[in-house]
Amino acid sequence: MPRALLACLAALPALALAQAQPTESERQIQRALIDRDRQAAEFSRPELRNMPQPSAAEPLRPDERAVRAREREAYELGLPPSPPAPAPPSQAPLPLPGGPSDVVDPIPVQGARGKAGIEGR
Repeated sequence: MPRALLACLAALPALALAQAQPTESERQIQRALIDRDRQAAEFSRPELRNMPQPSAAEPLRPDERAVRAREREAYELGLPPSPPAPAPPSQAPLPLPGGPSDVVDPIPVQGARGKAGIEGR
């Protein structure tokens, strides 16, 4: 009995290590997620498009997505600052709708029509 128990206890670490290794499909999923994160970062910040990319042959670490995000942020912080956007030219404000008030002819207010107004037609 003790030998069987010792054999089971000895097999547990090997079994745990086998379960800890990700399968090839899990690695492909993680690589796809990392690529999607990279594409989203490049879309939102075009200056990241020139960032060097690590090869796909490198083994993935458990926190690879967080590591790559930190690398992108560090790369962006290392870039020279972009020039400030030019100030828009100052122009006079646009006129209000309806044009100037002295040119517009006001429309007279029409009262409610009584029966006499309807019958008069």
